[in-house]
Amino acid sequence: MKDTVRLNFEFPKEEYPYLKMLCAQKGVSLREFATELLIEAIEEYEDEMLTKKANARLKEMEQEDNIDWNEACRLSGWDREEKVQN
Repeated sequence: MKDTVRLNFEFPKEEYPYLKMLCAQKGVSLREFATELLIEAIEEYEDEMLTKKANARLKEMEQEDNIDWNEACRLSGWDREEKVQN
């Protein structure tokens, strides 16, 4: 079973030669170039959505919701990691 799907879409005819030249200059196939570009766009979109969500949560937070750095380290287990490494 494949881990991929086939995508087919229209592309402007007048831009196609430039696309091929760009891929040749980069030393990648059209498939590699398009795949990388699409994945980067998806990752950027995900980052934007996470940023919006984090900013919305920060605006909702009250002062009493905040914890200090040492408490954050304790809750995350980072304090235990440092003791193990020493």
